Amino acid sequence: MKIVIAPQTFKGSLTAAEATDCISGAVIDIFPNSEILKLPIADGGDGTLETLVESGNGEFIQSEISDPLGKSIIAEWGLIGDIAIIEMARSSGLALLDPDNLDPMNSTSFGTGELILEALNRGVKKIILGIGGSATNDCGVGVAKALGINFIKTDGSEVSNNVEDFINIKNINMESINSKIADVDIEVACDVTNTLCGKEGASYIYGPQKGASKHQIEVLDKNLMHLSNVIKSDIGKDVLNLVGGGAAGGMGAGMVAFFSATLRPGVDIIFDTLSVEEKIQGADLIITGEGQFDISSTYNKAPSAVAKIGMKYNIPCIGVSGSFGEGFEKLDEYGIISKTTLINKISDLETNIKDAKHLIKIAVKEQLKAVKIGMNL
Repeated sequence: MKIVIAPQTFKGSLTAAEATDCISGAVIDIFPNSEILKLPIADGGDGTLETLVESGNGEFIQSEISDPLGKSIIAEWGLIGDIAIIEMARSSGLALLDPDNLDPMNSTSFGTGELILEALNRGVKKIILGIGGSATNDCGVGVAKALGINFIKTDGSEVSNNVEDFINIKNINMESINSKIADVDIEVACDVTNTLCGKEGASYIYGPQKGASKHQIEVLDKNLMHLSNVIKSDIGKDVLNLVGGGAAGGMGAGMVAFFSATLRPGVDIIFDTLSVEEKIQGADLIITGEGQFDISSTYNKAPSAVAKIGMKYNIPCIGVSGSFGEGFEKLDEYGIISKTTLINKISDLETNIKDAKHLIKIAVKEQLKAVKIGMNL
């Protein structure tokens, strides 16, 4: 009997690898002679860096860069052979700033560009960029600057990091772009469909969570519109209505415009990198899980994605989560045919998090007992 164990991070308590080890222990107790394939997964959100680097036997690297407001910080990224894994949240993210210091007008993605530059200098051939959790609304101009692109104003000077200054951009000069970028494939993990501008664009939808006032949102949107026009005239790329272009304050549009990057759902990038579908084939059972099962779990999340692959090959899938939220029953349609939670008694969140390893093993063991009974019917 081949059992694939493929959970993602249980946010705040267990990494995907830790959850995998706990579930493996439960499997051994109930099916001691089974073949176990440990396959921690991610979807481009929390835990992506750790999951990819650990599953791919890569290495974690720490680099000194600039945070969104220019302060020097140490940011971690990953290297798997000639593939770099970079998360914007660790270089240009909201979590790097105090809530009182959020400033989308002056926040820059330059630090993310510094990590990309570091990766280029190490000879990578591919970059996987996760763009969730950003503090910026600069359409990737900071990244572009870090890699040698110049944004020239009407007076001939270089544009500042303040997005309010973007309205003065007259030309984009690509002549000094780092030549190494041309030989690198860049995939951006993008799970939203928002375009760059307008009421459903980067500034109006994501600006408020980055600290933008109503007036600032209007300025940000107007100036990114102007930037998109300059991009179209100088680079020849129309990113104004690009699906996903509004992700991470326009980072989606910027990465496509300046570096010909590809926007793909995070779960597709991670699953391709880890060869998930290939490894699952031939299994008799899949066990997956995450911190909470709810309706959002059906939206390109790793557990539902791995279960859908199971459905393709007629492999049943069971799931374990920290809790159930509204709409968790919809996961039946995505192939997670049986679900359970870790919580088995009334207790506080802190206790449940502390006991997560023990609780997940108990929950999975009880599910597997039912599986074993079913096999004997």
